[in-house]
Amino acid sequence: MVKKIISFCLAAGIIATGLWGCSAPATPESDMSGETQARREEDIPRGRYVESSIGITLDDGEHVADVGQTWDKELELYTIRDKDKTASRYVWAGDGWEKQEESMMEGLTFPYDTLHMIYGDDGNRYVLYQGGDDYRCNMARLAEGQAPQPLLNHVFSVKNDRGYYDIRADFVAVSEDGMILLSTGRETSAYSQTGEKLFSMPQESSSSEWKASGLLAGNHYITNGSKSFLEYDISRQSASAAAEYAYRSMDLSSMYAAMAPDGNGGFYTADAGGIHHMNQGGSLWETVADGTLNSLGLPSAYIRKLFVGNENDFYVWMSQSDLHEIKHYTYDRDMPSVPLETLTVYGLDLENMSTIRQAASMFQLSHPDVRVELIGGQEGGGSATVSDTIRALNTELLGGNGADVLILDGLPVESYIEKGVLEDMHGILEPMISSGELMGQAAGPYTEADKSIYQIPSRIILLIAYGDQEAIESLASLEAMRDYQSDPSHLPLRPKYNYENLMRQVIALTYDEIVDSATGKPRPGKIQELIETVKVLGDACGARVSFDESEDGGRGRVYNRVDSMDGFSGSEFDSVDRNMSAAAVDKVRGMFDMPLLLAVQKKNGYRMEGVNASYLPNGVIGINKASPRKGLAEEFVRFVLGQEVQSSDLLDGLPVNYKAIDVWVEREDKGGDLSVSIGDGAYSITGSSPTREECRMLFETAAHATHPIRADRVLVEIIVDETMGFFEGNMPLEQAARNAQNKADLYFSE
Repeated sequence: MVKKIISFCLAAGIIATGLWGCSAPATPESDMSGETQARREEDIPRGRYVESSIGITLDDGEHVADVGQTWDKELELYTIRDKDKTASRYVWAGDGWEKQEESMMEGLTFPYDTLHMIYGDDGNRYVLYQGGDDYRCNMARLAEGQAPQPLLNHVFSVKNDRGYYDIRADFVAVSEDGMILLSTGRETSAYSQTGEKLFSMPQESSSSEWKASGLLAGNHYITNGSKSFLEYDISRQSASAAAEYAYRSMDLSSMYAAMAPDGNGGFYTADAGGIHHMNQGGSLWETVADGTLNSLGLPSAYIRKLFVGNENDFYVWMSQSDLHEIKHYTYDRDMPSVPLETLTVYGLDLENMSTIRQAASMFQLSHPDVRVELIGGQEGGGSATVSDTIRALNTELLGGNGADVLILDGLPVESYIEKGVLEDMHGILEPMISSGELMGQAAGPYTEADKSIYQIPSRIILLIAYGDQEAIESLASLEAMRDYQSDPSHLPLRPKYNYENLMRQVIALTYDEIVDSATGKPRPGKIQELIETVKVLGDACGARVSFDESEDGGRGRVYNRVDSMDGFSGSEFDSVDRNMSAAAVDKVRGMFDMPLLLAVQKKNGYRMEGVNASYLPNGVIGINKASPRKGLAEEFVRFVLGQEVQSSDLLDGLPVNYKAIDVWVEREDKGGDLSVSIGDGAYSITGSSPTREECRMLFETAAHATHPIRADRVLVEIIVDETMGFFEGNMPLEQAARNAQNKADLYFSE
């Protein structure tokens, strides 16, 4: 689930109340007199929620299945054992988990390692789980010393025309009078305990195995709508909502946030932004605990459930990969409401840089007196173009202002180095380089002739090619691509795309051929050769400027999609597997990208190999030389590149820290199996989570990727924009090339 922790501000800089903005002058703490410092600390507002952790330690072969809270607000943990697929129950005793003699589910087995405990308003426990070989839902009422009593068997046994069970409940609640609410996709239906359907309530489908955004408190049932939480009064047995509560944001994290009742008719939610409160019948959200200052804001954190304690405290069950924890939030009246010091981090597109966002949250957890403020230059809407944003940023930086840490992706880095904007990081990185902790292919290309290092990627996105060997080899140059495609017996070198995507891909693959790395400017004649190459490839694959969305059974939407600056959308497995193109070029950003890639390789006997020994750097980090918090900025850079941050698989690139690779390889949870069906089942394939050996093979391939593709974002946009006229048929080839060259010359003269 997407986690948003970005604070927005203009590239030109603002000063937020009580915080240093991205360009505000700062007075170092050391320059303050003792009296001034004491006065400042006396005047600051105090009081905020602080986080502690309740660990969950399990025996070998034991898995967390569910966490719940009893009517007495006692926390319970349910686990399932691999050996016999039976459940165990634990109770939190304040200093550890105490195993109970009875799980109350004796006689039941859980073949899919899942169960959901429901604490009914009628005072009974219920369990919902999938059983058998067909994922059929089952529900039973539980009581100590008694066998589980099955419920709603005839409801769960109904199959549709395709042979699948109709009811796959993603939330269950039981009212005080025993009415059972089953949430299934676009409705929640109410049943008697004998299985009589009473009424239904429309809702938005969550597309989740179990959604946390459901709540029954008395007669008030809250579920998801399209733009708001819907509140139904179940005593009315009506299909019309009695009230609506607008989502705190339209981010998925907020729309499907974990819920808990406040005991007064209102409710709390927990999402990446924190813990929030809504009064019954209210319209304004109150943020109780700021998620940017604790683990809730971690991109790697999956928030499963929220519980309210007895002492104005909160518990949040969350998981990160295969690690489960319960976070406990208590109010500390002596803690400063807002950290005294702010470290600012600027990037054009921080929304898609999970590692930087993860590091920001983790850094704050280890530095309670520091707030890491993320500033997204191209986020938050507005009409400013990328070039306008960069121009404003350049003015800021050249004036000796700007954020402390810069994420340099898409920025004119060579110009910054030339003008002395960036701090040399060799001193802080040398120990990590000399010890072998930092990968050589990450540090080496960014080390200048005088050993200075002004930038370094926090992740690398590997380009993996598979398919026809001759086709793969042709990706080395513009000429080789044209030569390959000139043979009419060859399949298209590239899958079917619109011309913009195709142009971006060819630029990425041959950027150093097109652009002089010393000057950053296009080489003479290369833009025209680029256009010619794209035209040859486009003729072969059936490219157009745009496609009707209905083309090829709705594939037109896929052909039109432009997902990134480099044009590579992720995986091209189906195109090469179905002989629609000669070679696939996949982006490998994490282990979730591996199952289908590996499946097609195994099926066709292809081998995994890199493309031109290159990689796409991501989250390239540098330090503003003018930063008044340079020491803190240096510490943050080391933290981003360290093992703790790099060990997380956040699907934004592979680690650049060797120590983290073993964690990636040995991790049990690598994304799981993945199945894809295309064209109403006409084509389907299933891939498995990579084995340790396959992970090692991936990292061995990454070790040979020594060449970063360092594209100037503005230059790429110029070339794409100025050449589309040729593909639209409105401009001769020579004119399109000349327009792009002239616009590029103007850009570099500014």
